[in-house]
Order: sequence, then structure tokens, then C-alpha cells
Amino acid sequence: MSAMLTPETPQHTAANEELDINDINELNESDIQGLDLEEERDTSASAVSQPTPKRERLDEDLESNLDSHDHFRPRVNVSSPFSSGVDMRRYAHRAEHVNQRALSMSQQSKFISYCDEKLMEIQRKFVQSRGLNEQHGYQGLGPLLEDLKTVLDFIWYSIEGLTNTESLLKTDVNLMSREQFAGTKSTSFGQVYYLIRVADDFLDYLATFDIRGMSSDEQHKTLSKAFKFIIILDVSFARLLEGLVPGNTRLNATETVRIAGIAERTRTAVPRYLEEQQVHGYHYEVSKIYEETLERCA
Repeated sequence: MSAMLTPETPQHTAANEELDINDINELNESDIQGLDLEEERDTSASAVSQPTPKRERLDEDLESNLDSHDHFRPRVNVSSPFSSGVDMRRYAHRAEHVNQRALSMSQQSKFISYCDEKLMEIQRKFVQSRGLNEQHGYQGLGPLLEDLKTVLDFIWYSIEGLTNTESLLKTDVNLMSREQFAGTKSTSFGQVYYLIRVADDFLDYLATFDIRGMSSDEQHKTLSKAFKFIIILDVSFARLLEGLVPGNTRLNATETVRIAGIAERTRTAVPRYLEEQQVHGYHYEVSKIYEETLERCA
């Protein structure tokens, strides 16, 4: 290889002189031939074409963490009943709200007593299932969700007059308007306290149930109930935040903050629970957890 020629260093313009770009000399052919760029170009191309071991590891990790497109499709059929004994056709076309009357003072007292007693009964039964008296406790997450939903149904009935919250599963809150409840009287007397309590209790109970020993079919049925339960709560809170209930009554700031906190914790707790239980999929359902509620809490 011939010795590489070093181009002469051009003279710099003096401080008090003006640079004339039209008077700059171009590189002649010998200068260009003296610039040995081939070796550097080969070296650069080789460096680009051969990924480093670190980059290879990153690529492998990325590929291993990518789920197939199928995993992001809905797995829970919201058109199916929460409970096997429920006829969804009864609620499929109930778009109009029931003109619910506000409860009297004595009825409100009975409502509060029922909710307190029922939630205490669920808690007692849950504690028994933790080892104190397993045969009288919950045998799984499914039965507990059934009992919690019974309370949820009772609460929502006092608000809107619907006997079963199954109808909320396919409710598009964005298609509703406050005008639907124009002229109606408020039915609110603090029921949201119990809605918040049910949502909070559910989150505490969820993490304690092991579903790894279930068959895939039974596991799917249980998780479907859990996600439907969250959807019902999400729609309930979203409607209350918008005032899409009789009397157009909206939640106050304190209630909104509490609900937002539960919603955020649920969005992190459910994926963690699924990971601990070695359950794969349900990415779509996880992404929708309390979506409507948090959008209105922002």
C-alpha cells in the first residue's frame, strides 16, 4: 500500500481579513487519491453489519416479551351472564332508566343495615375460608364474587331501580346524556359509600385466592366473573361521576379522589395477581380496567 499523503494545512484568514469563499482552492486529484478511506469504510461497514452480543441479547429479550396479536383480543364475553341462572335477554333492551323513587327514611335505615350486615357476613365467611373453618368459608373466588355482586345489585337498585346490574355490562356511557334523566328526582342518600366499600373489599380479597390448581376452563370462568365485576363497577362510577343517574346527582370531590385511588390500585393489582397465578393473556381486559372511571376523574 502506498504511503498515505497528508493534505497541506490551509492557511487561516487573519483576524483583520475578510474571508472570500470564491477564492478557496479545491482539492486536486492527487489530494483526493491520497485520502485512503477504503480501510475506514470497510471497518465501519463491518461494525454495523455485525451486532454486538449486548444488542443480540436485547433483541432476544424483546422478542420473548412480545405477545402474539391473539393475546390482545377480548377473552371475556360480556354478553354472557355473570351468573349461570341469569337470563340476559331480560336486560338486553333496557336502554331506558326506571323512574325510581327516593327511599323513605325508614327504607334508608333498612338499606344501611342490610349492606352492613351483608358485607360483614361476606367478611366473616372470607376469614373462615382462610383456615379457621374452611368448610363454611368460600371455596373459591367465584362464590365470593357472587355474594359481592348481590350487594352491588341491591345498591344500584336503590339508585336507578334496576334489579340486576347485568344490564350495565354492555352500557356505553359515552352514548348517554344527562338529558335522559331530566326532570327526575335524586335518589342519592350516600349509597356511593357502599359502592366504594365493595370495590375496595374486592381488591383486598382478590389477592388471597389461588386459582393455579383450577382447570383452564374453570379458571377462565372465574376470571370472567372478576373482569365483569370490575366492568359493572367501572360503569357505575363513570355514570355517577357524570351525573347520569336520577336527579343528575354527581359525586363530590372527596368521593372522586377515593374512587380514583381504588381504580389506580386495581389497574396495578390485577396484572400482578395474574402474573403470580401464572395466568397468560387477558391483556385487553387488563387495559380496560376502570378506563371509563379514570377518564372522568382526570
